[in-house]
Amino acid sequence: MLGSAVGIVLKVQRVREMFHPWLPVYVKEPGHERTGHFYLFDATLGWRNVPNWTAKTRGQPLTINSRGLRDREYTLAKPLGVKRLLVLGDSFVWGYGVGDDDIFTEVLERRFESERRPWQVVNTGVSGWGTDQQYLFLKNEGFEYQPDVVLLAFYLLNDPKEVRLSDVYGLSKPVFLDTDLTLGNVPVPLPSHRKSGIESPVEHLELVVRVIEAIERECRKRNCRLVVMKFGTFVDPTFKGLSEVEEKFESKFDRLRDRVPYLDLDEEFQKRKLRTKFLVAGNEDNHWNDFGHEQVGVILGEFLDQHGLLGAGDQPKPEVQTREAGS
Repeated sequence: MLGSAVGIVLKVQRVREMFHPWLPVYVKEPGHERTGHFYLFDATLGWRNVPNWTAKTRGQPLTINSRGLRDREYTLAKPLGVKRLLVLGDSFVWGYGVGDDDIFTEVLERRFESERRPWQVVNTGVSGWGTDQQYLFLKNEGFEYQPDVVLLAFYLLNDPKEVRLSDVYGLSKPVFLDTDLTLGNVPVPLPSHRKSGIESPVEHLELVVRVIEAIERECRKRNCRLVVMKFGTFVDPTFKGLSEVEEKFESKFDRLRDRVPYLDLDEEFQKRKLRTKFLVAGNEDNHWNDFGHEQVGVILGEFLDQHGLLGAGDQPKPEVQTREAGS
């Protein structure tokens, strides 16, 4: 009976794929039975958020807008006088396990609003995406939002190793085949097809820095700034292997430091004595909880100010004091 049922499911999936792209094809992350998370197949990126989707992530509100962002609705053109910070990232940016309003991008935007600063923070994170997919999204869609600053949230544990692979988390994705960023495994095979098993011959840290360089070039063409926010060693600061990866990455990243501001979030956590257990308690797989996201929002806001990335004319506005007539 089970074998027959599985066969029927596979046949239904293949029938749906015959009509792709007219019918949506969905993919599910490992453990979806517990998390409830699923995504829309994408022949360019592998997968993406399901537009207009409302659900829960570990019991917390999860809302995807009409353009597939876990954020409110935005026009592509910026409102007059408004600037934008566009954030690229994986499940940490997407907000795994926390409610819509608790993600650090929302924390930061509320700060801007309270200080009457004309900045919007656009969250483009997708769970499981690597730096390569984030770059492709930025080129194909992200720049349509006319960002003034692009923030790349770089997770040291996953991003370097995933950038070399055509298959991660049981899902297929594009992969860069050389240092010129020749793209392979595109169009991405449909979920029912055999996985490609492609592995780029380029060393993983070299490849990821090449992708970051490409992001910086694309930003420069459009007169916007790139900022890199690195994190990962906070998971276990005593783990020597992870520290070695960090050192090698930062050594390669040095060639970008003169033009790309670099926020070492792990270092900031240590300076502020923010212990891992307080940043992730109650969530899964070392994802930040509400408190963790709040701290990231505060740290990021301070960093942007300190490096003048919000513009000299966009400093906090003082509260206007009103006086009654005759007082």
